[in-house]
Amino acid sequence: MARVFIGMAVYNGEKTIKETIDSLLNQTYTDFILFISDDASTDKTPKIAKEYSVKDRRVRYHRQEKNTGMFPNMKFVVDKADTDYFMWSDCDDLYEIDFIRTCIELLEKNSAYSIAMTGACNIDIQGRVIRYMPDVPYLSGKPTVLSVSRFLAQPETLGKCILMYSIFKTDAIKTLYKIYQQRSEWGTDYIFSLAMVSHYGVIIESKLLFKKRMGGASDSERETRAPGEMIIIKNPKNRMFPVGGGRFKRFLNSNLEAVEGTPYKFLVLFILCIRSIRAWFLFLKNRNYKKRFNKITSIFIRSRKK
Repeated sequence: MARVFIGMAVYNGEKTIKETIDSLLNQTYTDFILFISDDASTDKTPKIAKEYSVKDRRVRYHRQEKNTGMFPNMKFVVDKADTDYFMWSDCDDLYEIDFIRTCIELLEKNSAYSIAMTGACNIDIQGRVIRYMPDVPYLSGKPTVLSVSRFLAQPETLGKCILMYSIFKTDAIKTLYKIYQQRSEWGTDYIFSLAMVSHYGVIIESKLLFKKRMGGASDSERETRAPGEMIIIKNPKNRMFPVGGGRFKRFLNSNLEAVEGTPYKFLVLFILCIRSIRAWFLFLKNRNYKKRFNKITSIFIRSRKK
């Protein structure tokens, strides 16, 4: 039996899936299963995946009868895992050849940890580095007030959601999914990463071995960025969770759900509420609150004069 289960939940990934599979099959650590769960793709993904399953016994292909959605498909591969270790892989990310070995060695040398990760960067659709994430290694550590505070205080745009692409002890990932199951809500990857940090902690090797691709539908700046142009985030503290329309309340409740069973609930409540002051200010500023306030005031004055 293999020691690592790699779950790849994919839908219409024909443009990049070959490159991703190759970067996994070329790992110096070879004792793994790559389980591809195809969510009823309509492009060439099935053909590509089947070809790899024939060429390499480590690759297994499963096709869902109908499109279940990203999050149910991610849960599906977690439920399938029956090895010592588990990792998710998106169909467009890339791994340096020592990624798996480095993470497994970290876990075997540090038995107090159940989750391991390396340094990371963003790449564009052509595989060129467009953003480094020097802040990710600072999240390394056991679950403490300091490590959880550091995670909560770090701006959302600096890469902390990358932690969900770590290598897990399989019992840890299954437990985490019972605590907080990823779903279609804003920040679900941040929230799941908080569950990781608060329940287990994460040990991180600073060496850059994981490349997270940008340029898909979730990349809001893809239309305005030149090919290969480096992403420079100005004022990262101004890019944060949403407020208004009950969105902050939902985000806060989900974060509290993620730390259920830990002593960090008050810490989550305190730090996110403090940070929300800035979020509300930016929310109002973006909606021209001064102009609206003046308009409401002038209407009130006119009505009083009448």
